[in-house]
Order: sequence, then structure tokens, then C-alpha cells
Amino acid sequence: MIKRLTLISASIALGCLATIVPVLTSLYVANKDVERRDREELRDFASKAMMRAELVTFQAFGALSDLDREPGVPCSPSNLEQAARVIYNYRYVQDAGAYADGQYLCSPLLGDVRKKDLALPPPDYRSNDGFLVWFRQKSPLSDVRKDLLIGRNGHYVSIDPASYVDLIDPSRRPIATIQTTTGTVMAVSAGADEDDMLNAWKHGGNVKSTDWNYAVALSSSRPLAIVVKSPRSSVTGDWPKLLAAWLTIGVVSGAALGWLAYRRITRQLSFASTLEWAISRRKIEVVYQPIVRLADNECAGVEALVRWTLHGRAISPEVFVRVAEENQLIQPLTDLVLEKTLAQLGNLLSANPTFYVSINVSGDDLCTFRFLNLLTSSLKGTGIAARQIRIEATERSFMNADATRGVIAAFRAAGHPIYIDDFGTGYSSLSYLQTFEIDVLKIDKSFVDTIAQDTASSVVAPHIISMAHELNLEIVAEGVESGLQITWLREKGVQYAQGWYYAKAMSARDLATWIGRQREQSHADSLPSI
Repeated sequence: MIKRLTLISASIALGCLATIVPVLTSLYVANKDVERRDREELRDFASKAMMRAELVTFQAFGALSDLDREPGVPCSPSNLEQAARVIYNYRYVQDAGAYADGQYLCSPLLGDVRKKDLALPPPDYRSNDGFLVWFRQKSPLSDVRKDLLIGRNGHYVSIDPASYVDLIDPSRRPIATIQTTTGTVMAVSAGADEDDMLNAWKHGGNVKSTDWNYAVALSSSRPLAIVVKSPRSSVTGDWPKLLAAWLTIGVVSGAALGWLAYRRITRQLSFASTLEWAISRRKIEVVYQPIVRLADNECAGVEALVRWTLHGRAISPEVFVRVAEENQLIQPLTDLVLEKTLAQLGNLLSANPTFYVSINVSGDDLCTFRFLNLLTSSLKGTGIAARQIRIEATERSFMNADATRGVIAAFRAAGHPIYIDDFGTGYSSLSYLQTFEIDVLKIDKSFVDTIAQDTASSVVAPHIISMAHELNLEIVAEGVESGLQITWLREKGVQYAQGWYYAKAMSARDLATWIGRQREQSHADSLPSI
């Protein structure tokens, strides 16, 4: 009897073990999976926070560069006016001004304080490239606020440290920004412990804690680190939440709709950071639209155009190019276009010395020699002539005439023809055509559409063509879509056209195929009929 009871007890125990062990194993595996997912999400959030930190720092450096462009005596009206423009143009810059000999001199917000003896202590950090940093400098404008000051060449900009950690985050995870050379905590979010975050950075995020997960992101270009942390999740801890969710299904459904709306707004607000990520990861594509010579219908060259697909949806270039211009991303975008164009069309260009590609250049790169220097170095050893890379600029790029004139002349002196894109839609002043040396006018599609129509704007295209002829400029008509337009343009002496009538913008591979077909057709048309 006892033996039987022992056997029954053992069987029950084994049955319980057989039931409990798989459950406990599943809980363990699930808990580890939750922890892994939490860490991956936290690392992703740290990377996004680093994008913000680098953007804030990049704006500070850009603002200082703009201040350096205005020569003259510090605190002069022109210098203060330039500082005011910097404050307006750069979102994260709170104040900008001049300093010397350990004193504030002036700023648009302080005014001229040279006689007030406002002391500026020695900087907390000096970088190898000449930047001075005051990490927590008491602002003369406030009794309680301490700002991050960055200075160079007697100019300074003031940044609210909260800009580095002010991210939209429904979970409100603690964030800290650390200057890695000095080990200084530059900024922390509300509720974050500086010592805790500094310790996490020193250990690379590998902190033993039963309550928190940590992640560290390092900048690839600046001595910056981001530390974020979030509470540890667990499967067992989520069970009461799941039960509550089933009991309150109606409330959760409403909250889900609100959450979707919130996520959509969040994506819009972080669009610039996403674009910066896409440029740095080379996710922007380059396509090419043929430019056809009307005299013989031969493809003389192409225009390089940018395309971006995000989450399976094509983003309009008009949208993301404008965002790039507003967030100091247009120069990296242009550099990427040049890099991909030379890689994809290099063989075609070197094999056809008369073939060319035109690249759109922003106003920023028409004010300095940065892009010209990059272009010159990129062409070395490629067998591609300078005249095969042509520069397109919109009319508004010429508004800063004093800064632009010399750069335009340098491009032409190096052998790169200059095009004015979308002529007639921007600056709309003919005076700059007399002060700048250019080679080609591109008539905007909006004027080409009115050709041979009885509309108020239909007289614009003939006037542009007549003016271009008088100035000995070549002409490219954009957005050509019909044979009637082609005939009219030939009669008016327009040399080139591009548009859907010939071909849409296409990849480099498709372009090579298209050019081959065009040459075959041209050869067939030239054969005598029997």
C-alpha cells in the first residue's frame, strides 16, 4: 500500500514537473526575448537622440561660420545685424554675439555691453580645431538659466542644453548628453541622475541593474555620447496589464487611434532626422533625364535628379530638398549626388567626351569654394573633362550677388558651364544676367506648357528665348511633352529640350539601354530608303 502511494506521489510529482517545467522554460525564454527587444529599441532610440545632438552641434558650428563671414569691427551695426540673422536662421541658437579678453562685448539680445564689464570666465574645453566651450555658463539674460556657449575667433553662440535631450518620447526615458573628451555631462532630461548616466557611459552601457536597461550611442564626427535608460520589462509584469486591456477594450481602442495619430505627428516632426539618416546611409537614389539636341534629336547629356523612397512611398523631391535646405543637409545631399553620378556614369562620360551631366547646386555651395574643390578632386584620374560636369542653379541662388559672383566665375574658369534652372520663376530680375557670366538658360515647364496657347503667360517663353539669343546664351526647354512644342521650339531657335516627350528620368542602367535604342533608331533613319 505504501509502495503504491509512493508510486502515485512520484507520478503526480513528475506530472507537475512535466507541466511546470515547460511553462517556466517558456517564461524564461519569453522574458529574455522581452529584454532583447527592449535593448534593441533602446539602442535605436539612442541613435535617434544622437542625430538630434549632432544636428544641434552642427547648427552651432554653422552659426559661428556665418558670424565669421561678416568682416568689420565687433559690435558694429552690420555685425549685430548678421548675429540677428544667425539667431533667426538657426533653430537651436538662442543668442549670438562677440567676446574678448574674458568679457561679453555685445549681442542682439544683450545690446552693446562693453562698458558693463560682463565677465566671461575661461572656457571649460578647447578643441583641436579652435572651438571654445563653456558647458554651464550663467546667462547674463537670466538669473537662473545656464547655457552652453561655443565660441571661436571672438564670436560665440548660446545653446539651451535642453535642446540636446528635448526629444518627443511617450515613455519619457531619461537621456543625457556627454562630452567624451572631458567626461562632462552637457545636458540631462528631467528626472535623470547625472552620476548614474555618467557611470553608464564609462561602462559602455553595461551596467548591472535589476530595474533598468542602458544604451550608449557615440558620435562618429564629434566627441559626443548619448546615454539613455528605460525600465526593464518582464512577461509576468505584463499579465495584469493584458487583463486590464481585455476588460477595458473600448478605452484601448480609442487610445490606439490616438496613438496612431500621435505617431504620425511624431514622424513628421522627425522628418529632418530621417532624411539625415537616409543621406548618411546613402539611401537617396540618383536618376537621369535625357537632354536632347533639337537639331538632330541626339541625346547630348542628362540632368541628375534625386529620388527618395521611404517605407515604400516615394517622397517628392520638392519636399525633401526643401527640408534639406532648411536643416543644413543640402550640402551632404549634393555631395552624395556627385559621388553616385560619377560612380554610375563614369564609364559613359569618359568614353563619350561630348556627353555631359548637369548637377543641381544649392545657394550655399555658390557662396564658397567647398563644392568646386570637392568636384575638382573627384574628377582627378577619371578621364572625365570638367566641361562634362555642368552646374545648375536656381535664380534665387544668385540673390547674394557679392558672395556668388566669384564662385560662379571660378566654376567657369575650371571649365564647368553654368546653367540657370527654372528661369523666370524665382529672382525674376534681369540685372544679374549682366553681372554674372553664365552659359545656358533653362525655361521652366510652366512657360513651356503655354506654348501656342492663348493665355496671359504664353508671351513669356518668346521673350525669354529672344533675350537669351541677344545674350548669346544657349537654351534648354524643360517639361516638353508634345511634338507641337518641339516644332515651335525649333522654329524659335531653341537648341535643347528635355521632358516626357523624350523620356522620364531613369536609372543609369536604363539610361544606357535608352541611349543605345536612340542611336540604333538614328542610324536606321539615316539609311537610304529602297
